[in-house]
Amino acid sequence: MRQITLALLCIILLVITGCSKKETSLTVPAEQWDQANHPGNQQVNETASNQHLQQAKVAYSKDKYKQAIQHCEKAIMFNRQNWEAYYYIGLSMQKRREYADAIDMLQNGLNHSPQNNFVKSELHYAIGYSWEKLGKLDNAKTAYTTALAFNPENHSAQQAKNRIKIEKTLKNWGKQKNIDYEG
Repeated sequence: MRQITLALLCIILLVITGCSKKETSLTVPAEQWDQANHPGNQQVNETASNQHLQQAKVAYSKDKYKQAIQHCEKAIMFNRQNWEAYYYIGLSMQKRREYADAIDMLQNGLNHSPQNNFVKSELHYAIGYSWEKLGKLDNAKTAYTTALAFNPENHSAQQAKNRIKIEKTLKNWGKQKNIDYEG
């Protein structure tokens, strides 16, 4: 248990010290940190984590993305395995157009997600969406393909994959037209 806690602490320190271009940090008061990491508080941690996650969902549904992120950060402080909190941070960051940071959070969610094909498909779709918004279409296509491998019924991933195919085709046609006119 200590090794897992230490590993997660190291990952968070990497995020805080600047693994990405924009600094993303979890901000929780020291007393909540102590309370969340006190041995024997596992049930309390789950309850507190779920309460903050519910508050995050409410804030997200009201388009209050900064508040949603803050509640998700608190949920993670109480339960570092809370994949859904990472998911909602990622979605909130997407709404704030912080796509690179969203990918990091969604990847964390994927790392902690249950063995559930629907969940994994949704996480891969969300990662693909961020890649697409960053203009990294090959990365986006890979993520969408993975989402479809986990759930072939993921219509959003199929539509996104088709959208990328059309965009690439149109770009190729534009290049072809330039070559034809120059010749």
